[in-house]
Amino acid sequence: MEINFADPFSCNGYRFKGTARIVPRSRSLLEFVGLVARYSPFLLADRYRAMVVMHVTNEMPIIAPAYDIGATASGLRKQYKAYFELIQPKD
Repeated sequence: MEINFADPFSCNGYRFKGTARIVPRSRSLLEFVGLVARYSPFLLADRYRAMVVMHVTNEMPIIAPAYDIGATASGLRKQYKAYFELIQPKD
């Protein structure tokens, strides 16, 4: 399995690879409740039907190609913030 987490404004993040398993509420209630208590003590946890447990075997940074031509995180963040503000509906 591969999961990517990226900040859309700075265009940085991480890629995680490994194996994963699903822990359904219906078949593994004790394990499921333990996972919820440890990782997700939110009000909506009673709506979860399953959780995914991932054993990470490799992680790598994600770096946007814009950095290869001299972009900076603060510059990209400023550029994307301005763009997203521009496309928001006006009240």
